[in-house]
Amino acid sequence: MTERYPRLLRLVHWAMGLLIVLVIGIGLLMNRIAPGQTMNQLFDLHRSFGLIALALIIVRAWLRWNGPLPPPAPGMPPLQQAVVKLVHIGFYGLLLALPILGWLGSSAFGAPVIFLGMVTLPALIAPNTALAAQLFTLHEIFAYTLIGLIVLHVLGVLYHQFVLKDGLLRRMGPF
Repeated sequence: MTERYPRLLRLVHWAMGLLIVLVIGIGLLMNRIAPGQTMNQLFDLHRSFGLIALALIIVRAWLRWNGPLPPPAPGMPPLQQAVVKLVHIGFYGLLLALPILGWLGSSAFGAPVIFLGMVTLPALIAPNTALAAQLFTLHEIFAYTLIGLIVLHVLGVLYHQFVLKDGLLRRMGPF
């Protein structure tokens, strides 16, 4: 076992972190502007970046479950280890579910999912306005839940870095 996470897993972690902040930012902005070309472009970017995030979480899950990982942080109490595990399970579940719900919702709404302005992906389900509203509501609830988990995650890392001063951040540091 190693003290740090594997380099590729760390790079994917930080790339996903930046991508998720971008997707959330676009998601919060796109519904607050007037309908039109700019709104449509933001929706297209949100969908495209969401699909990239879906691909990255699949890669990340594969790396995590198929590679060597460091042991739990030294001195971390069992309850805290359990909370960390639950938060990570929440992250993986939400990061898989969110883009799928978004794609399903877009399909049900009748909106094309155009990946990076180049490829129109197939609709996953037939148009159904009532179902689209339900899927987008669930997508939004999950997005706000993800934001909450991100806040918990960052607060936990800051606690370890500045209060406990146990070097936990180095384990997942990008360099």
